[in-house]
This record gives sequence, structure tokens and C-alpha cells, in this order.
Amino acid sequence: MSDASGRKMFKHSGTALLFRGILAVLFGFAIAALPVSTVFALVFVFGVFAIVDGLTNVAHYFYDPSRHSRWSLIGGFISIAAGLVAVAWPGMTASALAVLIGLWALILGVSEIILAFAARSTMSGWPVWLLTGVVTALFGLLVIVNPGLGFLAMAGFLAAFAVIAGLLLIVCGIRLRRGARSPLVYAN
Repeated sequence: MSDASGRKMFKHSGTALLFRGILAVLFGFAIAALPVSTVFALVFVFGVFAIVDGLTNVAHYFYDPSRHSRWSLIGGFISIAAGLVAVAWPGMTASALAVLIGLWALILGVSEIILAFAARSTMSGWPVWLLTGVVTALFGLLVIVNPGLGFLAMAGFLAAFAVIAGLLLIVCGIRLRRGARSPLVYAN
């Protein structure tokens, strides 16, 4: 890969991660600000977030042909599917919503971990990306293992997760964009 194409890939990947991170932080603040009096509000907000996040991942896959990652594409389709299920059946119970969110986070986290390991030879900021995947997967496992959490507790937990994961994605995006401006250095 040439220096110019490598920097272009980092710049576009960084922008996509920044967008996803900002979206996740806004999602977290929206959940924290909602009175959370009904399951419908959270289901709809989660559904829209997952669809937009998934569409961003899929669009990035097709936008940057120099580096396709099937894991990014798979994660995008999983997010879209989870969002569509949440919007199509808004009458789910809090436990069913917890399982849906937990499965989504677990699968997305595993795909981010795999992608971080795949990128470790070409980017120096891969450990932050790996941490994002680990946090996402652990959140998913915790919610799947304990779906009986109270609805308000689950909403607060989801808000905290979204903000933390969003901030980690923003850090990854900034690092990738900085890598686009500096000479490309490959790790051994």
C-alpha cells in the first residue's frame, strides 16, 4: 500500500469512527435525559441508533474500496438487523430488549476485537480499538447474563456504555486521522 493510499484510508476510517463515536455519545445522553417511562421510547431510540450505526459501517465498507473488512460489514448488518427488530416490535418486554441489546453488543464487540487484531500490523492505535471491542463485548455479556435488571437500571447502564464506547471510538477516530497526516509507519 502506498503512503498516500494508507493516509487516505486512515483519514476516512477515522472520520467514520468519529461519526460513530459522536453518535454513541449523543445516544447515551439522550437515554440519560429521557424520563424512561415506557419501553417504547428506549426501543425506538435504540432501534434508530443501531440502524444508523449499521448503515454507517456498511457505507464505510463500500466507500473505502482500498481496504475492505468483512467484519465491519458483518457488524453493520447485525446493527441494522437489531435496529429493525427493535422498531418492528416495540412492545417487547424489558428482558427481551435487554437480550436483544446484549446480543447486539456481544457480536459487535467480538467483530471489533477481530478487526483490531487484523489492523495491529498497520496502525499504532489498534489497542484503543481493541479496548472498545472488549468493553462492548463485556457489556453484551453482562446484559445477556442478567436480563432481569430493572428497566431504569438497564437504561442507565446502556447510557453509560454508549458514552464510554462513544468516547473510545472518538479517540480511535482522532488517532486514525492523525495517522493520515503523519508519515505512514508500519509496525513489525
